[in-house]
Formats: sequence, C-alpha cells, structure tokens
Amino acid sequence: MNVQSPSALLWLLPLGAAIVALYLLRMRRRDVQVPATFLWPERTEEVRANALVQRLRFSWLLVLQLAALSLAVFALSRPQIKQRGLVGKLTVVVLDSSASMGATDVKPSRFEQAKAEVHRMIGSAAVGDRIALIEAGPVPRVVFPLGSDGDKQRSLLADVRRYDAESDMGEALRLASAIASANEAAKIVVLSDGVFNRVDDFAAGKANVVYTPYGKSSANLAVQAFGSNEGPKGRSVYCGVRNYGSEPAATGVTVYADGRAIDSVEATIGPGQTWGRTVAVPAGARVLEAKLDRGGALTADDWAVTLCDPAASVNVLLVTKGDLFLEKALSLDPRVTLDKADRLPESVRSNAAYDIVVFDGVPEQPVRARGVLTFGAAGPTSAVKTTGSVQTPRDIQGTNDPLGKGVSWDGVFVERMQRVEPKAMGRVVVDSKDGPVVVVSEGKSRQVYVAFEPMQSDFPLNVGFPILIGNALDFLIGRQAADTLSVKTGTSFVAPAMGRKDAGLTRPDGRRDTIEARDDRLAVRGLDRVGKYSLDLGGKAKAVYASLRSPVESNIAPKTDLEVGTVSVKGTSSAVRFEDFWRWIVLAAMAVLGFEWWYFARRS
Repeated sequence: MNVQSPSALLWLLPLGAAIVALYLLRMRRRDVQVPATFLWPERTEEVRANALVQRLRFSWLLVLQLAALSLAVFALSRPQIKQRGLVGKLTVVVLDSSASMGATDVKPSRFEQAKAEVHRMIGSAAVGDRIALIEAGPVPRVVFPLGSDGDKQRSLLADVRRYDAESDMGEALRLASAIASANEAAKIVVLSDGVFNRVDDFAAGKANVVYTPYGKSSANLAVQAFGSNEGPKGRSVYCGVRNYGSEPAATGVTVYADGRAIDSVEATIGPGQTWGRTVAVPAGARVLEAKLDRGGALTADDWAVTLCDPAASVNVLLVTKGDLFLEKALSLDPRVTLDKADRLPESVRSNAAYDIVVFDGVPEQPVRARGVLTFGAAGPTSAVKTTGSVQTPRDIQGTNDPLGKGVSWDGVFVERMQRVEPKAMGRVVVDSKDGPVVVVSEGKSRQVYVAFEPMQSDFPLNVGFPILIGNALDFLIGRQAADTLSVKTGTSFVAPAMGRKDAGLTRPDGRRDTIEARDDRLAVRGLDRVGKYSLDLGGKAKAVYASLRSPVESNIAPKTDLEVGTVSVKGTSSAVRFEDFWRWIVLAAMAVLGFEWWYFARRS
C-alpha cells in the first residue's frame, strides 16, 4: 500500500490535539442550590470544583471521535493498494503468440500463463476501465477493441492461440501505440518472453509501456540447418543441430527419406555448440526429414524438412536500388530463396551461384544463371536493344502468351519506360502504341525484359504484379511449380488456381479450409503450424511442408528487460495497478461518527 498525498497525514496532529483540548477545558456551569445531593446519585461526578483545565479521563466518546478523525485524515491522503491485473483505466495488452511462447519450462507453457494473466486483467477491471487485446502473431490482429464487456472479451480470448512461427512484434506494438498513445493515462502491457526480432520503429507516445516476462530456462535443442546437395557421389543431406542452452544436452537425431529412416544417431552437444552430420540420400528420394527425440522445452523446432526436387527451390539474387514491392512479390513464391545486393557481385559473373538474377533499375550485365529478369535497364546481353525513352506510354495491352496469363494491364500508369526493339530471338508479350513493354527470349539462357522500373509506375499496386512475377519465374526456371513445396511457418505464397474457383487446404491437425481463387491465383495463408499440409486442386493434391527453422525463436532464453524502439522497460513479475480506496475509508469514518452519536445519545 502507498499514499498519494502523505503530507495530508500531518493534519491529524493539530485536529487531534484540538479534540483532546476540548476534553481538558473546564465546563461553564450555572450555580443551582439543591436540598440534597442524594436525589441525583448518578450526577455526583459533576459536583467537583471548576477549574481552567481538568485531568484527562478515559472516555469512549473521545476514542470514537479520534478514530473518526484518523479515518477522515487517512482518506485525504488518498491511500492506494496494489491490484493484480489491469494497470490503468485504459489498457492495451499485447500478447506474444510466437513459437517460443510454446516453451514448457513453465507449466503448462509460457503462452498459457500469459493468456491466464489476460483473463485476470479482464476480471479485475473496475467500472470505467477499458481494455483492448492485440495478438502478436505472424500477422498481428486486434482480438477485441477498447471496451468493458468482460463476458464478450473472455469469449474472444478463449479463441486466441499460439503459432509455430515468428511474431511481428514491431507491427503489434505500433498498432497498440495507435490505440493508446493519445491518452496520457493509457498503458501498453506486453506479455512476452522477449524472444522476437529487434524492433526499431516504435514510439509509445503518451502511453506508458509495462513488460511482464515469461519463462525461466534457455534449455533447447533445434534443427538449425538441413539441406541437400547433388555431388559427384550422388545426393547427400546435411543436418545441423544447435544447443541453445547453458548446459550440455543429448538427443537422438533421425533422418528420413520419403518416410523411411536412413540414419539415426545419438548426439551430445555442448552449450552454444552445433553438431553436424552428412548422410547419403537414396536415389529417387523426394522428401527428406530430420527429427529430434529430446529437443528440450520447445518442440516446434525439433523437426525440419527439405526437398530433393530442383524445381522446389530456386535461388534468386535481386540487384536493386531498393524496391520493397518487387522484393515482396518475389518472396511470395514459396520456391524462392532470396538474396539482395545493390550491385552485381563479381562471383556471379563467373559462377552459377544463382538460378535467377533480377536487375531492378540496374543495367543488366552478363551472368551465369538459368534465367535473367530485367526491369527498365537493358544491357548488352538483354533480349532487346534500346532506342530511347518514352514518357507515359499509351494503350498497354497484353497478348495470349502464357507469361501474361491472369495479368490485366487496364488502367496501369507508367511514368517512363525505355523504347526498345526485340532482338532476333525475342518475342513481345506486352505491347503498347509506343513500343514493346515486356519481351522474352529463349536463347542460351532464358530472359524476361520489362521496359520500366516498378517504382516508376502504379503496377506494383495492381493484383497482376505478383502474378506476372510468378509467371516469369515459371518461364525462367523452365518448368511449372513442383508438386511438393517446403516453406517456413508463418509465410504466405501464391499458387496457380489451375482454372478452379477455389481449393481446399488440409492442415496437420486434419482441419480443412477453403481458399477462393482470384485472377486464377490462390493466396495461401495461415501455414502457422509445423507439419504437412495438403493443397487440393480438384483432385490434384500438392503437399506443402511447413517448418520453423528460426534461430530467433529457438533461442528461448527469456529477456528480463524489454528494448523496443526508443523505449527501455524493466520487466515486472506481474502487471499491477494502484487502486484508490479512500471512498471505503470515508464510509468507515461516517460509520464511526454514527456510532459515536448513538452512544452519546444513549448516555444522555
């Protein structure tokens, strides 16, 4: 307990002294002659001589009056008590629902403990308190907005679940700040273990940030690296397991090929160390898996998968000035492993380090790659030769070429593009009244040339932009997407709809969702659990394997302090608030005064 105005307690001294002084002063009496005192035996104490002051005698009236005064002065000091749960009249709770919160170093898990804390906050809300809840998952969302309907909030909280994926804590905090920052009395309560990617772009505004950490241990083993390679002696797979704990740990490691165990070994790994092993892969194997039988407090990273199909994985280098739209569109393809650079590395000129090289506003240069995609900067090896430039090209129209399937150019505005002519092996896929817009070539290496930079147009805002990128990747690779895919949990990707209006996605737990097609493309989202998914396209199934593979989430050591943006917060064991209770003390003082009046009247 504490008091907000301790100086008010000093009033007890003069006021209490005044009450005591009234009991010390003599009483003014009228002299009355009586025949005898025995007629008033109960008043014999009144016959003593008057004096200026008298000896202080015990009196229940004095005790009651001092008690009432003490309670009234104590109420003026505004006493407060700690209340577990809400920390302010307006509270925005950010609940971390990432993979690391599934660690079982505390029972039943970090996430369940944090969820129970939210439940207590809702139950402790007083009249006038408002609370909002934000789920910090791969895509943050508002579970319920600011309100005070406890029954509805508890119902919505029951549906909140944890994901086997990284959380976008930065976006969740910015969302919380947008809700709370305008109110000086608002609090942002972060319930997390602090295991998430660094957050730089965040400001709390007028709101205060409170951090409650969860977790006790860092003991965890994870499949950190798992990938296959074709060598002179055939295909092999490398499995790397890292110990993120502070003590040595042992585990069994088993590698499977198409569901059949091909290697099993017991490994002991020192703290902070990585154990690795290379295993030969049987001919014809397609799906390789690695499993740990004693992985520690977190189970989501005990399993990983890699595919042997060359079409299932495409290494792409993006040479760019900085285009987030293009980077996002490339990342939407589940086959793509993307690297970025602002200039072409010398090693790429002579070595086939990448399957595809993308030039974005950077002049195309000779590379050793399976395919080249160029935007707005033709070079000597391009499928076109430049003849000038065009401002705002008119009437852009696509052809029947498969590369343009599902892409509409209606209403697309281009500020500036290169004027080009196709070379001998080039063919025009998209044309305009001012010259070719998209040209492809199937020469020694496949090429796709787009005559403008994406950032010099509004095309990246068009739904056809990621479709064009997907079509271009299919063309440059020389084959359609593989029937089996391996993705990271929490990511989304785009798949061709194959002429269907929708598709079914069966999850590892057997639950089935329906995905509606748009412009002959399916946006597959919600791969937030580790395991095997099945994408059903009218009887043709595509297997999708989702695994965590996140060093950030696997390093489950909880953070005692929180640093986000410009805010540094010390962790507290539980979210608490100081609640005023002076009203109850005033009621108690009134009750004492009422009893004192009754006692005085009874004596009189």
